[in-house]
Amino acid sequence: MRWRGAHLWWTPGTCSRRSLGHRVATAFVFVALIAGPATVSTTSYAAVNGYAAVTPSQTSSYYEGNANLSRLYLQGEHAGRSSAQGIVILDFGRPAVAGGVYGTFGFGNVLVPFSSIAAGVESYVRGYFRLAPRYTMLNVAVGTNNSCGTGQPCGPSQVICGCPDEPPDFSVWGQQFAYAVEQIGAWTSAYRARQKFTDDVRIVAADDIEPAYDPAYLNTYDLLEGYSDAVGGYFPPLVDYGSADANVWTDDELLQVAYGFPPDVPMPEIYYSPDAAEWAALLSYAKAVSGRSREIYGVLTAAGTGSPEAAYIEMLDAVAPITNQRSIPWLSTINICCGA
Repeated sequence: MRWRGAHLWWTPGTCSRRSLGHRVATAFVFVALIAGPATVSTTSYAAVNGYAAVTPSQTSSYYEGNANLSRLYLQGEHAGRSSAQGIVILDFGRPAVAGGVYGTFGFGNVLVPFSSIAAGVESYVRGYFRLAPRYTMLNVAVGTNNSCGTGQPCGPSQVICGCPDEPPDFSVWGQQFAYAVEQIGAWTSAYRARQKFTDDVRIVAADDIEPAYDPAYLNTYDLLEGYSDAVGGYFPPLVDYGSADANVWTDDELLQVAYGFPPDVPMPEIYYSPDAAEWAALLSYAKAVSGRSREIYGVLTAAGTGSPEAAYIEMLDAVAPITNQRSIPWLSTINICCGA
């Protein structure tokens, strides 16, 4: 999702700035999540420097309307049939709590409990295992976003309105999110072992984090802190598939979101022309203040915003002079799914 233009997923609701508790990490240990087979293309920067840009195999990610088991199973089958490797994001909507039940407010305008999300993701995994070739590897990311919460602007009008069923405490919601992701991961590992699959599926978390939706950097911080505290390490990682919009958060806050909590892994959304340049500017700042490079782990595009290959090349061209990356592991296109 992007703030530029109307918010596709905004549902009208009824109508302490927190200081940084974690410094930007000076060391980042990334748990290797294997990328899929690649094709080769060239970019201007790559050509000048004598190497080819390696484009990873592309996957299909989804904005889910709900957690319909049959639909998610078919999505998993499609990924398996396509020999998908790398990462797939299943975005179930913004954080929500209703009647003590934790989950998301889905893009189909319904509350989706974590128990339903777990069943849906497990259905996706079954479909993938059924048709995937031997020895493939896929990361399945359980996605959310920071589009609505107390004190945040709602919709393109930027009116501070709140949202239905928003969490009373985003840190607690982040903890519950982590527990749900870990439980799905444990089920996936046990299922793979029972069925003796040679393929490997790893369950991770993901968050479409965009500064314009939470200008005070309050709810976003709390959610990431809660998730990080619950995980207590680097796995399962939380993939930041959002933006690095300038002039909303400070550079240090943007870095904290992308790298500052131990599980965080950035996979920028590259939908429009300024996106890659904004991330490159952030990485330049990070290198200037810390003396070390931080890498980008993926590129997310959206259906209808241009070719995934062009977005990948644009991102690599922008960051390679800063990070010395010769490739970016993941490439995925997110689609609006049925029921959304």
